This record gives sequence, structure tokens and C-alpha cells, in this order.
Amino acid sequence: MGCATAIYPTAAAPCAARVRLTADGEVRIQCGSHEIGTGVRTIAGQMAAERLGIGMDKISVEMGDSALPPAPVSGGSISTASVCSAVMKACDAIRGKLFAAAAGRGAPLAGSGNAKLDLKDEEVVTETGKSAKLADVFKAMQVGAIEEYAEFAPKGSSPEALSKLYAGQSEFHGGENDEDSVKYAFGAEFVEVRINSYTREIRVPRIVGAFAAGRIMNTRTARSQLMGGMIWGIGQALHEATEIDQRHARYVNRDLQDYLVPVNADIKQVDVILVPEIDHQVNPAGVKGLGELGNVGTAAAVASAVYHATGKRIRDLPIRIDDLIG
Repeated sequence: MGCATAIYPTAAAPCAARVRLTADGEVRIQCGSHEIGTGVRTIAGQMAAERLGIGMDKISVEMGDSALPPAPVSGGSISTASVCSAVMKACDAIRGKLFAAAAGRGAPLAGSGNAKLDLKDEEVVTETGKSAKLADVFKAMQVGAIEEYAEFAPKGSSPEALSKLYAGQSEFHGGENDEDSVKYAFGAEFVEVRINSYTREIRVPRIVGAFAAGRIMNTRTARSQLMGGMIWGIGQALHEATEIDQRHARYVNRDLQDYLVPVNADIKQVDVILVPEIDHQVNPAGVKGLGELGNVGTAAAVASAVYHATGKRIRDLPIRIDDLIG
């Protein structure tokens, strides 16, 4: 058995987003972020659904186009925190306009006060139970749509951070570089390793990871991403290496046919535990990010288990059969 900690800096970068809400409850979100399979489109829609009280079936998300509001590179576990913070800022501006109109003189909820209003099920509602349909509020405003463009810059950003964003450059802020606090996502990984006493072949039949990564916007995509990270970590520990032909300065295994990564036959039981955590200091969305968190501790946990089984402390990756013979 072996275990190791996982720690990854919580960072965010400047980001922009455009959100449009129409009188019939349709929402369109535009942001130049990139959907690389981690679900950023889904969580951007979820943030808008939460802040505007609209069902996900009425929300459309446009991404991956340079004509859209700029967003940072999809890397460093920053996409969810950056995009959601920008979308949240745009939605809150829309909320402010709706509340002012709903509670104004002669409006459906006149005298309610903006601070006591919320959006739910396509209605502006008060804490006492009174409500007004969005369509009626738009009618009182004499508009058919509200559109807000928001620019988010994390704490510590330079004065030119947003202008750099429009020029295609990203500023990362967070981790241990913040002035007021240290920001990280945390985890612990536990593995069971079995080693053949004759051939020294290594197998990992079971791995468990527990992670605290701030607010989890979508448990399904988060669990899948952490599971994939741990599986990839097993590959880092036991399979993966870039082989170079020293004579000709060329890569020997330059495609997935020759570069070894774990497949279904290598993976048996993988369990992910999401530890509830709320941290409002990291960014407006409370998101810490978990793209890299799932695999940064896996190789160390495997190496610890190999040491437990054999008494040999291996510090080079991947751990090969040759390392355990003799």
C-alpha cells in the first residue's frame, strides 16, 4: 500500500464574457474559452442558470471563436475559475437592472427593495413570496433583451492585465504568489500495488483519491476529470517515457502506437471522493480548479507502495521491471 498528498496552486486569469437575456427567458453566453473536453461549456451555462434563475434547456453557450470576448489559455486549472467569474459578473449586472426595474415606482414589485429580491424559475421573487414574471419586468422596462459585457481580473492583476488579454496574453494569479494568502487545492491518493515475485511485473488493482478543490460546479465532470487524472498518473508512474535515439537526436516513440499509456486492461477499481469545501477568498466563483490535481500525487503514491512491497525506494519514472530485479 502507498499514499501521497496532492497539491496544486489555485490560480485565475483575466477573462471576458457577454451574457444576453431576452424577455422570453432565453440566455446566450459568449466567451472565447476553449472546450477541451473538461466541460467548461456546461459549467458556464450552470453559472448563468444559477444567477439568472433560468433552466439549462434555455441557455446556449458559444465558445472557441476569436471573435468572442477573450479568455485565457485552457491550462493550469484556471478555466472554470476565470470563465465562471466573468459570467457571474455579467449575470449580476443583469440582475441589478432587473431588480431596479421590478422594484421601481409603478413596477410589479414596487417598494420591495433590491436587496430582498432574487431570480427563480424565470421570475423575480421577494423574500415574502411575492413574484413577477420576467416577461412583465421586461415589459415595464420597455425592452426585449438585456445584454451585459463583463471583464474579470483577479486580485493582484497588473493595470494592463485586461489590455494584455485582448492581445492574447494571460496573467496567472494565485497559488503562493498572492499578497494576502496562499491558495491551493488539496488531495490525498491511496494505491494498492501488487508485484509478481518472479517477474517483478507491477500492477495497480485499486486506487482511491480524495480531493478538496473549492466549489465543484459539476460533480459528474469533476469526478470524471479526477478519475482520468489518476489513471494518467498511473501511466506516468509505470508506463510513460519519451525514448530518444541519441545517435540521431530523434524521438523513437513519437505517436500513441508506441508511447505507452494505461488502457482498460490496466485499470480495475478507481474511486474518487469529493471533499466539500467552500472558500470565498480564492475568486468570486469560489472555484479552485482540478485539472492537474488528480495526477500530481499518483506517481508518488505508487512509488511509496512499491517501496512498501519491495523495500526499494525508486525516484526515477517510470518505475521499470529492471529497477526491481537484483
